[in-house]
Amino acid sequence: MSQSANESLEHAQERAEAFYKQLQSFAAADQAQTRKDMEKAHTQAHALADEIKAFADNQQTDVKTHLKEARAAFEDAAKRAKEASDADGAELKTRTTEAAERAKQAIAHLKSAIAAARSHTPA
Repeated sequence: MSQSANESLEHAQERAEAFYKQLQSFAAADQAQTRKDMEKAHTQAHALADEIKAFADNQQTDVKTHLKEARAAFEDAAKRAKEASDADGAELKTRTTEAAERAKQAIAHLKSAIAAARSHTPA
């Protein structure tokens, strides 16, 4: 894998980590603001999933597998963010926390993809 491809994966990971931190902060906000923020998070999670899907198409099998898992986690985070944007009370907090957890899992898959990609890059 080229250095540029590795950098793209690392950039995706950085964006994913920023997204995760953002979700964590949403859980602490008031309900009206959290619902609004989760609607935006829904869009961001879908964008991250689409970016990963486009990138995965040209990768080796092991990298592609990790990226597929990261994409699925972001799609689920998007779903839970959408559910949170329509929720109140305890359900709002639960869905926000679930979205953050799925984003955290996506980050782990991205880290695995980066490690696998580096193992294919000549020194």
